[in-house]
Amino acid sequence: MERQRQPDLYLTEGLKRLVRDIRQTDPLPGHGLAGIACSSTDLISFESEGVQYCGHPVEQLTEEQSFDEVAWLLMNGSLPDGEHTADMQAIVSDSAVIDAGMAEMLERIPLGTRPLDLLPLSISLLSFFDPVPHDQCRDATRLRVWRLLAQLPVMIASGLPASGSSRRDDAEVDLNGISWAGRLLYLLRDNGAVPSPAEDAAINVVMICECLTEMRPACFAARFAASTVNHILASLQSASTLFVSQLKNDPFQWVSELLQGFSGPSSAETWWKSRENRSMPFGFGEPEADPRPAILRETCRSLLGSIDRIRIEASACRLEKIMAEQQLEPTIDWLAARAMTLLEIPSERQSLVIGMARLVGWAAQAIEQQNTGISLLPVLRYGARSEN
Repeated sequence: MERQRQPDLYLTEGLKRLVRDIRQTDPLPGHGLAGIACSSTDLISFESEGVQYCGHPVEQLTEEQSFDEVAWLLMNGSLPDGEHTADMQAIVSDSAVIDAGMAEMLERIPLGTRPLDLLPLSISLLSFFDPVPHDQCRDATRLRVWRLLAQLPVMIASGLPASGSSRRDDAEVDLNGISWAGRLLYLLRDNGAVPSPAEDAAINVVMICECLTEMRPACFAARFAASTVNHILASLQSASTLFVSQLKNDPFQWVSELLQGFSGPSSAETWWKSRENRSMPFGFGEPEADPRPAILRETCRSLLGSIDRIRIEASACRLEKIMAEQQLEPTIDWLAARAMTLLEIPSERQSLVIGMARLVGWAAQAIEQQNTGISLLPVLRYGARSEN
């Protein structure tokens, strides 16, 4: 019988190394980014007494400032004075127009397109019409963000069904005195109603509470892009694309449709019992020292005034009471969806509000990252390749 050939030495050694790697429990030094802090941020802090944006308590900001004023704070490090506010409003007002070709392009998008997918697409299209593409100084970067905030609502409205885009040109609609966030609310709703003062205040609170989060993947994408290129739009494209990709199963739409489907509190409780002890898939977590859920809860209570809103609010409260018995509290995302449902924003468009709010946070993250001069590029170590 022929003797079996022994495996080559390099195969034997390779298998031994593989077994050693599998058995190894401690990570090799210098591999990965676990536990490594590249930098710190002054944008948001989670203190024992609450949450602050650039050193300002979020409760104070939601009571005294509009969303665009908070955007100024995040991008400049201080609240705007009267002159700054006037300059900001002038930039937004003058820039709130788009090229006719872009509007026509968006109007040709298939009807089944998800509204949220318009966000990264619109940012990309607007980047081609940057009036000063080669100016990368800090002032030019901030101006770019303000122009984007002015143009994005117009762009997105052009890509929504005809009812939304036609209202945008209605000369008889008086939007004087309505904030930037309130105008966005008007464009996203499909009932043609101009926001009331309470609704205008509510959408500002929602967007202020949602504009900054802990370091989620989209935030890291904004900072990573900012550490490698000096163009703010690249950071916003990266962050928005990741954000949209993560929301393929849109949890904000799910919450809104869930709340609208309840006939009342007992219906909500019956739905919960039918889940047979399955956990809530979105919107609840361990209690934490974050005042924003409580702020949004009070905002929801300011929006009652119709039978439908009372039914939705009562159903949401019943669910939250049930979850509290399990030591679970609603997150800002759950309460933001609850507020947007009361504001009558169509469920499939609510994540657009969140994306527009987060865009300001991503821009602030990118600007801060560029100012630090710290690179987030990983260090790659290539092994020596043996020659056979």
